[in-house]
Amino acid sequence: MTKSYTKAQIRNITRRFGLIPLKSSLVSSLYRKNAVIQVRAKKGTYALKPFSRTKMIRSNTIQQMEQAASMVRLLKKRKYRYMPAWLPTHSGKLWTLYQGTPFYVSQWIKGRGLGTAEDFEKLGWALATLHATPIGLHRIGRGRSPTFQQLRIWKNQDRLFQSRIKQISRHDTKSRNWYNAFGKDCKRLSRRAWRDLQDASITRLLQKEKRSPSLIHSDITIPNVIISNTGQLKIIDWDRVKVGSVYADLAKALMNTTQFNPEFVQSLLKGYQKRKPLSRTERKIVTALYKLPREAWHASRHPIRSRDREILDNWDQSWPLRLQIIHILQEWSMYKRK
Repeated sequence: MTKSYTKAQIRNITRRFGLIPLKSSLVSSLYRKNAVIQVRAKKGTYALKPFSRTKMIRSNTIQQMEQAASMVRLLKKRKYRYMPAWLPTHSGKLWTLYQGTPFYVSQWIKGRGLGTAEDFEKLGWALATLHATPIGLHRIGRGRSPTFQQLRIWKNQDRLFQSRIKQISRHDTKSRNWYNAFGKDCKRLSRRAWRDLQDASITRLLQKEKRSPSLIHSDITIPNVIISNTGQLKIIDWDRVKVGSVYADLAKALMNTTQFNPEFVQSLLKGYQKRKPLSRTERKIVTALYKLPREAWHASRHPIRSRDREILDNWDQSWPLRLQIIHILQEWSMYKRK
């Protein structure tokens, strides 16, 4: 159920951050209605956001909010400049609890979306800077590396997709037509990716990964990257920031922002490697992760939902473009740096 907020509630929350709102308006995101509240105050314009937990993590909403705030505080300490500033409350915390929901306030970034090769080179640099930010941890904890953990989740999603799409296609004509056209290709692409990830050099690298943990954004998408009016690139929506797989974060960013444009893909990678050069093995990992048809996995979960249906309906247009980018990435992964 979508939640709305009264002016009195907004005023009550923002005052905890030292703001007196002059005007406020609810703004919807691509996936959620009333996702953020734009607040105009004498000090400037800000984003007041209710924090929502991710179901992929067992911890509760408060624990996840505390983790995100601690990571944001760390990035501020490290002077990471590609993130809007978060405002502290009167007590110094970066968030507050109101009627059971955590809220935080950050700068409202005015600007435009990604549109040029230069923009994507900036994004690559900003993402690499995040991944290279020292976090002062010597180990992630027990268990496998972040990439191994992500692979386990994606393998489960792949298996569910294989069984789910067959069931759906028996009862839905559109899903059946999609499955007949692209189902086998998706399976083939997944098999190749899983096979590539079994390479001995990749296995050795991932076994060492937990010794040097890195921060990831987890949700680099077109709406979450803004070129400000002053020309600075800012990444917004840091709710899912955590210690994780830089390779998965980069592969997802390539898929979710470049719109299968070869120039944009190459520019993002150029900017990334200027800041954080990748070895041949690392490039192989990113390429293999990009191959996985995660959009199809996601869309098959709710094929009746309009947005997921749109993903499947547009697959025939994006499929040849996707294969073109995979070819570019495979050449990139085999290139020997001098």
